[in-house]
Amino acid sequence: MASIIKKVKGGKPYYYIAVSKRVDGKPRIVHQTYLGSVDSILAVFNQKTSPVPVHATPLELGLPGALWQAARDAGVCDALDATWAPPRQGPALSHFLLLAAFHRICNPGSDIGVADWYERTVLRRLWDFPSDCFSSQAMRDRFESIDVTPIPLPGQPETDDDLLAAQDRLLQAYRNRNLVSECVVAYDTTNFHSWIASDNERSQSKQAHHAMRHVGLSYALDVTHGLSLMHHVYPENISDSSELPESLERIAGRLDRAGIPRKNVTVTIDDGSAALDDMLALERSGLGWVAALPWRQAPPELRQRPLQHLAPVGSTHPGVQAVAERCMVHGSERLCVLRHSATDAAEQLDSVSDSLAKALPKLHRLARDLAEPEPQRQLPTEERVQQRVRNALGHNHVPDLVQYELTARDDHWDLSFDADPDALERLHRERFGRTVLITNQDSWGAAEVAAAYGRQQDMEDMFREPNEDGLAVWSPSDPRTDRKLKVHAFYCMLGVSLLRYLHRRASVAGWPDLTLEQLSMELREVQQLDLLYPPPTKHSKPREVSVPSSQSEIQRSLVQALGIDRLIPAPAAKGSR
Repeated sequence: MASIIKKVKGGKPYYYIAVSKRVDGKPRIVHQTYLGSVDSILAVFNQKTSPVPVHATPLELGLPGALWQAARDAGVCDALDATWAPPRQGPALSHFLLLAAFHRICNPGSDIGVADWYERTVLRRLWDFPSDCFSSQAMRDRFESIDVTPIPLPGQPETDDDLLAAQDRLLQAYRNRNLVSECVVAYDTTNFHSWIASDNERSQSKQAHHAMRHVGLSYALDVTHGLSLMHHVYPENISDSSELPESLERIAGRLDRAGIPRKNVTVTIDDGSAALDDMLALERSGLGWVAALPWRQAPPELRQRPLQHLAPVGSTHPGVQAVAERCMVHGSERLCVLRHSATDAAEQLDSVSDSLAKALPKLHRLARDLAEPEPQRQLPTEERVQQRVRNALGHNHVPDLVQYELTARDDHWDLSFDADPDALERLHRERFGRTVLITNQDSWGAAEVAAAYGRQQDMEDMFREPNEDGLAVWSPSDPRTDRKLKVHAFYCMLGVSLLRYLHRRASVAGWPDLTLEQLSMELREVQQLDLLYPPPTKHSKPREVSVPSSQSEIQRSLVQALGIDRLIPAPAAKGSR
């Protein structure tokens, strides 16, 4: 039973709501709530409103909170702490690596800004470490404690170090949570540059940018859950085809150590990776594989198949058609699949048209330059002029679309040219959107092979440059030494794994059409507001309440599906791990 009671303190009356119950047969007050003096009660009544907060602090909740939940759910925290034991007090090395990974996904930039960004996120409330613990110098010092071996040069074996041990533990953690089983693994390579240390003499670049340090990164992701099974940093002057056999050995070795049968894993590889040497390496690996044949090595009768002979792959791959056929490739009969993507065809048409539009003005300027008489100088040789024409045309099928004629005069060259619209139409009909695939999965149908290859293409958006569309994960970066490059690659791949893992969970939760960019955008808009209310009396403390920001339907669904709702209110989650 509730009632209002009066208490006199210092000669002044104050009022409370008291809740009474019988205890051992006698009435007792079991709970009371302070209301205030008559004047304060009257002021609230007259205002007819709740107290107004005096301060509101917005915190990034959605994306960093979801990544933190994913790291715990996927066993990442336990795997990192098993590799580097946490200290008795203060943040563990796992906190530094995870914070760096989250920063690459949420707010890519220099490590100088990590501490300030951390202070603006819900991580500050969850971890309860001061932001100066994650200063730029603190992060560098902690990363220096990691045992890292140099990036091996061509022909040198890779030496075990802490980062390799962590990769093995991460894969085992995924395996223990049934996040890796019979699966398709997408393999890809990419190249990056960073400023080179003054004492580093290993800047060998196949792009001839010797003022910068160039490195390659090969990696393999489970396309079902998005988690990284393997990554490797190597000198950038090693060709992708030379890196493939060693990468296959790393993938196979990591699967062996995790107890995953090689035959249960199918590796998909991007365009042109099924040349003879690469196919032999794929066969030796004992893995299942799907690879793209170099276009000129593909059976002509298959690559020229009319589109009306191809069947749709399925609703999960709209605009994709495929047909399977056994063909002789590299001296053996193999299962081959012609895959056609209407989306890829449209993108290629747009790209080639854009290249053609840039090449024709260059040819026009070249023709005017060549037409200028040169009475005092020797006429350039035809070979030199032909090279200038080739430079103006560039690549990307443009030389096949332009017809030109060179005529030598006494003191100049005449260059005439024209675009061939029939050639562009022929390319669109016979080449654009087409890929010939080859596989050792003889029991698969055309749709399965085409779908597996299609998933591989989703990986390439993860390492765009900041001025391109998509997610910038690697850049901008400023690692200079082997140690920094390998640590940088480790937490970049950790961020990629966790984001793709979230993408998979969002798809299962009812949002299968959500792209990675859209998922990130929706989660970035989810914030937590820490509201500070004035104290009800002079001697009481201010009251702090944490509430989520307003959310759209999709954001509410994601907050629940990804476990972000469990992080609110922040005070209840402080210190959780």
